[in-house]
Amino acid sequence: MPNLTKVSVIIPTYNRAHIVGRSIESALCQTHRDLEILVVDDGSSDQTLDAVKPFLQYPHVRYLRHERNKGHQAARNTGIRNSCGDYIAFLDADDEWIPQKIELQLDAIKNRGSNCVVLTGMWNVAGDASKTKYLKKYNGYVYPEMLATQGPNYCCLLVPAEYLQKIGFLDESTLAAADWDTCISLSRLYEFITVDEPCTIYHANEPDSVTRNALVRALGYQHVVEKNERDMLRFIGRRGLARHHLIIADLFDAAGDFSRCKAHVFQAFKTDYINPETFLLAFSTLFGARAFHFVRFYGAIIEKRLIRKEART
Repeated sequence: MPNLTKVSVIIPTYNRAHIVGRSIESALCQTHRDLEILVVDDGSSDQTLDAVKPFLQYPHVRYLRHERNKGHQAARNTGIRNSCGDYIAFLDADDEWIPQKIELQLDAIKNRGSNCVVLTGMWNVAGDASKTKYLKKYNGYVYPEMLATQGPNYCCLLVPAEYLQKIGFLDESTLAAADWDTCISLSRLYEFITVDEPCTIYHANEPDSVTRNALVRALGYQHVVEKNERDMLRFIGRRGLARHHLIIADLFDAAGDFSRCKAHVFQAFKTDYINPETFLLAFSTLFGARAFHFVRFYGAIIEKRLIRKEART
C-alpha cells in the first residue's frame, strides 16, 4: 500500500490526562507516516488539554472537545466526522500500538488486492504487568462468527472510512461491548482479514475503565444481544443465543443484581429448553443466589473436564 494512503487515528479520551500522552506517542511513532491524529476530549474535568498541548506542535495532531461528556462512542463519531483519511484506526487513551501496526494492516490490504476491515492480534497487559497474547483470526465473511462470540477490540481495527458511513456510524447508545457491536455491523456487510501477530497493547489495569464496571458491562452486552437477537437466532441457533443470555446473567450476578441475573437464566432456558444445563441453572435460581452459584461453579468444572476428555480422544 503506498505511503500516500492517509489514515485517521481517533483517540477518544475522558479524564485520562495521566496516560493519554502514551497513546499519542505510539500513534506518532507509526512507520506509516501519512497520518492524522484526532484526540477527542469527551468533556474531561482533569488536565487533559495540558497533557495534549505538547503534541499540538505537530500539524497532523488535532484536539477536539465535547463541552459535556457524551460517551466514548459519541467521541469516536466526532472523530470520524472530522477526519479526512481513507482509513480509520481507533486507539483508546489507555492503550498503545507497536510502530508497524498501521503499515502491516495496509500491507495486508495491498496483498489481498481489495478493501476490507483489517484486524491484528493483541497483548493484554494485566495489573501485575504480565502479558497475555490474544490472536483470534477473522478472515472472509465472518458475520456468523462475530455474532457467536464477543469480537475484537477497537484498537485492533483498521476500517475503510466509507464503511463506517455505510453502517450509519457508531451506535452511541451502546454502553459497553461497543467494539463488538461495531464489528457485528461491519461484518454484516464487509469481509475481514487478520494480521497474524499482536500489534496492539491493551492495558487492562485502569481502575475506572468501562470494562471493569460489571453493571455497565452487563447492560452493554445485553444491549448488543437484544439488538442482534433475530440474526443470532438465525445464524448461531438457540444454543448460541442461550449462551449469550447466560453470559449476561453472570455479568449481572457479578454486579450484585441477582434479579436480572435470574431473568436472563430463564431467558436462556426459554431459548434452549431442551438443554439440561439451562434447565438445571433455571431451576437452581428458584432456591436463591447460593444454589445458582453452586450449580454454576460445579457445572463449569464438569464442562471443562468433558472438553479435555474430548480433546484427548
